[in-house]
Amino acid sequence: MRPRRLAGVGLAAAALALAACSSSSTSSSSAPSSPAGTSAGTASASAASTASAGTQGSAVSAADLAAAQAAVKSASTVPTTIPETQQLSSPPPKGKTVLFLQCEEVQCGYEGTGLKAAAAAVGWTVKTLNFQAANPATLVSALQAGLQYHPVAAFFTGVPQEAWQSEQKAYAAAGAILVDDYNATAPTGIGVEPGRGYASESVAIGTTIADEQIANSDGAAVASLVVSVPTYTVFDPMVSAYKAEIAKDCTSCSVTEDDFTLPQMLGGQLVPAVVSAAKRIPNLKYIVSVDGAFTDTLPEALKAAGLAGKYQIINGGGIATDQQFVLNGTELTTVSNPLTFGGWQDMDMAIRFAMHLPESPGDEQVPWVLLNKSNIGTPSDSYDVPSDYPSLFEKLWDVG
Repeated sequence: MRPRRLAGVGLAAAALALAACSSSSTSSSSAPSSPAGTSAGTASASAASTASAGTQGSAVSAADLAAAQAAVKSASTVPTTIPETQQLSSPPPKGKTVLFLQCEEVQCGYEGTGLKAAAAAVGWTVKTLNFQAANPATLVSALQAGLQYHPVAAFFTGVPQEAWQSEQKAYAAAGAILVDDYNATAPTGIGVEPGRGYASESVAIGTTIADEQIANSDGAAVASLVVSVPTYTVFDPMVSAYKAEIAKDCTSCSVTEDDFTLPQMLGGQLVPAVVSAAKRIPNLKYIVSVDGAFTDTLPEALKAAGLAGKYQIINGGGIATDQQFVLNGTELTTVSNPLTFGGWQDMDMAIRFAMHLPESPGDEQVPWVLLNKSNIGTPSDSYDVPSDYPSLFEKLWDVG
């Protein structure tokens, strides 16, 4: 696989850290399930599959098919507002500092860019310290060093809490919080506030891409192949939710979950393994990847194997490359990554903590969108909508 960051709604660092902290599972399994759901990558895709809900040959009830189509339409609606709604009663105090612990993955930089822009809007400073997601000890060292700057908060992504929990007491004593986004579970305890991108987000995405499959297939009994790497346990909730939705709504559908391995991925052999698996699954119609980075060369590989257009490809998170695949028709749909937007959410959390206000529920949400040909517009690695989100945050903060 050519070098590229993982894209699934900012889960790259989580995947790397979990790979460092856990052992991989490589068993292979195939389980009957059903295309569950409520989502068809786009409103137009949904409309194309709505006409014959419940008709002869459908394996999904008319009600379940209609629900899947409605869910897809909702998930593919581009937001015009931000999830944060609580207006501050006065502007934030000036001169505060926040820490941004930046991992080695390119996508971490997008969040940092957003955080710095948001800090400039309120007269705060961002101190950036680097760490390696694959070596959690470097995060601990950076957190220890960061206390000298007297931060309000420290933000980082995807390192399991057991790797940095030793620093919680020190941050609590300093009157600061640690915020670790994009992990399998939300961190808890003193000196911690939950951010975003935990299991609930993955479950929502998994359910939605199952709905996309159901809506796009018009409720037919189809076979699908799930592409994931069990070492990256952060994707497990997405896979489980996808399988559960399919099983619930389409008992005649089948889901094959091959446990592709980390060595296959690192050695550039994951996509060839996916192609081989696809060839051996009877009547396969959908290839569902939890992250576009796992299958970034799959369209070309299928074409080389004489299989172009044979399967619909769905992935649970994609950058500009994946979005272009959707526009080109070589993928059905992908999910956006609002990475720079997330930096502004970080700042909102820090401001409210400094002002002794409760955290905004909106800061715990990832405003992802199910992307298709009709709503992508211009592909972007950090897909941040609505486009005027900075001014909307500034208005909430009384600084706009």
